Amino acid sequence: MNETHTKQLFWAAVRVPENPRARFFLKSAVKCKFDDITLRVSKLVIEDLQDGTGFCNLLRLDDQEKLVWKTRHQSVRETKWYVEFEYGLPEDKWNPYDS
Repeated sequence: MNETHTKQLFWAAVRVPENPRARFFLKSAVKCKFDDITLRVSKLVIEDLQDGTGFCNLLRLDDQEKLVWKTRHQSVRETKWYVEFEYGLPEDKWNPYDS
């Protein structure tokens, strides 16, 4: 079995806008119902997949640091661009993880 190793590169606290540009839904225990989990997000983490492709994961975490949603992006630059589009978070608000 092939394990994926990741390295956390950057993190940022975030507040979801009143009218978010993207929404995330999770299938509910109730048949044919989905719960909007968009507003649970309070922290973002960019992690490098460490597989030589340059691809990154964008982790959206709640206030307990539990994963709410994860998306994959082509590069750190593209991930930060997407976060600026989705949350309005500028480049200078990211914090590097210490190596």
